[in-house]
Amino acid sequence: MDRVLIFVTLGFALMFFIIREGTRMTKVRLYEIIIAVYTFSCCFSRMYIPLFNLGDDSGGSFGPSLAIWPFYAMSLVLIWIIARDKRWRIRRPNIWLFFVLLAYAGYTLANPYNAYRMYTVIEVFYLLSFAVFMYLFANSFSVKSVIRGIYMGLVATVVLNFLLSICYPVLNMEGVIKLYDSEAATRSDERVGAVATMGHPNVLGTYASYYFVFFAACFVTAYKRQLSAVCAGMAFLIIVMTASRSALMASIVALVAIVVFYIYRRYKLLSFQSVLKGIIPLGIFIALLLTGPLSFLFSDVEDLDEMTTSRLMHYYCGYEIFEDHPLIGVGLNAHLNYLAENGSAMMFEQIFDMTDLYQPEEFMFSNPIHNIWIILIDELGLVGFLPLLGFVIWYIATFKRRTRSSRNRYYNILNISGLGVACCWLVQGNSDWAPLTPQVLNLSLMFVVLSLNRHYAAEEHPEFESVEAYKRRMRAAEASDEAIEVVPT
Repeated sequence: MDRVLIFVTLGFALMFFIIREGTRMTKVRLYEIIIAVYTFSCCFSRMYIPLFNLGDDSGGSFGPSLAIWPFYAMSLVLIWIIARDKRWRIRRPNIWLFFVLLAYAGYTLANPYNAYRMYTVIEVFYLLSFAVFMYLFANSFSVKSVIRGIYMGLVATVVLNFLLSICYPVLNMEGVIKLYDSEAATRSDERVGAVATMGHPNVLGTYASYYFVFFAACFVTAYKRQLSAVCAGMAFLIIVMTASRSALMASIVALVAIVVFYIYRRYKLLSFQSVLKGIIPLGIFIALLLTGPLSFLFSDVEDLDEMTTSRLMHYYCGYEIFEDHPLIGVGLNAHLNYLAENGSAMMFEQIFDMTDLYQPEEFMFSNPIHNIWIILIDELGLVGFLPLLGFVIWYIATFKRRTRSSRNRYYNILNISGLGVACCWLVQGNSDWAPLTPQVLNLSLMFVVLSLNRHYAAEEHPEFESVEAYKRRMRAAEASDEAIEVVPT
């Protein structure tokens, strides 16, 4: 029933977008609607078709099922667009990136310590096919169409998620919990969070943090500023209603990064102007927010202590895996299987206070480690982990250079969104594994990958000019008018 409702909702969204365009419908508008419907479909955690299941629930962050996700269907549409409109005249793929992806896939599948290669195939199949999808996507549309389509899709997403989050937990209408995911869980009785279209509050909080930074990027670049401010506020309230502390902190850090790296990008990070006008006021606002309206998330000390202890035990498990295989790890999507076969909960009684924990071994051996960086270093080893960590650091460090090299604000929206996503990875990734789930990778990887498209950075749209360019144009027009007035008739 949940998947039927998902397709019905997507059908209503498609009809709404088409009716909204009315007589203004063009081929470009139609393509933007296609992007919008695809983006909207990514918010449903059950929006996949399982091909086969390996028979147990011991899979890592990608689970034990090989599945078809929305971008597979979207890829077929993109191939049709490329054949019809582009006549197959598309840019050559980056050959070096192609070899890097193949090298990662080959070395994790050939890993002699990987005893669970079928689980690795699940993740490798997803990542390689998503890379092909991104290549087709970047060759099919202009950056303006991409932003317009994503914007429509995420507006539909934030409205639906906000309404469902208001219904539960605010209005306590429990009937909406399993509408879009029959296996949804609201965490626990002590700290109940909204799930909306996702299966767990942490997953919803992670996903909402991504479209929160997207709308914040639209706001700071003056793209539909009023609507963007409303949508960003709704997204932030969704994060609060999930009661996900990690998603909340990640969103705040991402917002700080946007202020520091983009709004005050003309100032040095530690200059007087940036500290006085940006860092201090924003810090005071966040402190008042966390100690005032949002203090309830951090006031339950017992819940916080229990979660901290459980994560520390999980991190110790990750340390043991790393100690066994530090160089090449145990294979993508295979760390939980390795932990279930080789771990023991007996040792924790000597290290941690487990008196208040309920069946900690069930938590540790049935859930991926709640830290994406520990997961990556356990599954890839130092050989695969260090390049990935270096890429994230390089991506953040080169943000200013990418924004300065482009005069296209549509591209800068992608760039700012990618910066926010990277900050969320660094913050939330240290206490949760939700950022590595395929449901949320659909959106986060899209922002990051598209922001690195140098062809998007090179596109220019004169109707979306900067404030400085507008002032220069107006001064030139005024000077021209004055020159005409003084010419004798």
